Amino acid sequence: MKRTNNLLQMTTNLLKKEHPDLKGTLDGLSPIYAKIIFSRRIAIGHSQKELAEIAGVGQKTISRAEGGFDNLSTETYDKIFRALDITVREVAEAMIQLGMDEQAVTI
Repeated sequence: MKRTNNLLQMTTNLLKKEHPDLKGTLDGLSPIYAKIIFSRRIAIGHSQKELAEIAGVGQKTISRAEGGFDNLSTETYDKIFRALDITVREVAEAMIQLGMDEQAVTI
């Protein structure tokens, strides 16, 4: 049976609940996910190949995730976040922080 709530769906729901002002910006989050994935992978010290093996995806998928490609599924991101031991709260906090950083730049 397929799980209906994965990490990204839970994060999106949490963000919508806690930060209704972000509701309209929850599409096209791949560049933000890319920053989260890349920074955690580097902090842990994994190569893309090592992370791919842990996540059960191809190395090219990790490269695409870190490049901010929009055509990856939420299930793929979920596998990567779990392999990096990133919690829902950490994803939400990083998304909020990155969003605030981008707002500061555009003001």
